[in-house]
Amino acid sequence: MAVQNTALLVFLLPVVLSILFGTLVLADALNQPDRELNMWQFNGARSSIYSDDIKIQNLLTNYSISQSIDIEIQVSDPDFDCGDLYITIFSLESSPKEVFSQNGFFSQCFVRDNLTLPTEDVFSEKIDTKGKYEIEVELIDKHHKKTITTSSEFIVTK
Repeated sequence: MAVQNTALLVFLLPVVLSILFGTLVLADALNQPDRELNMWQFNGARSSIYSDDIKIQNLLTNYSISQSIDIEIQVSDPDFDCGDLYITIFSLESSPKEVFSQNGFFSQCFVRDNLTLPTEDVFSEKIDTKGKYEIEVELIDKHHKKTITTSSEFIVTK
């Protein structure tokens, strides 16, 4: 009998007390009129805008299947220095559009030397299927609060 009482005291009592304490804390938090429920511990949603501050350079309107798509990105907004660059190519041959390829380039610092992106790397992609495509370039600032985006369409022929 002493073993059962000890087992109840050691195992069951902490569970009951934890639930009781959690209920009291949650009830107190929900009763506060200025409460804010932030389950996703981010500092807010990123704002994404299409901007003239980001431009795709060297993109042609037509490519052949064997031709490489080599582009550079020019950014004129210094707020995005050392941000993350994502380049996505979508196939427009189906609805909804499908991702054909996606590339990420992190910590792209360009302001000091007035560089084009991606820095210390090259974006080059070959598409082996003819059709209509869209390339979307997205640059996220280093604090992950703002995003600038641009896109352009091109065609791959035989």
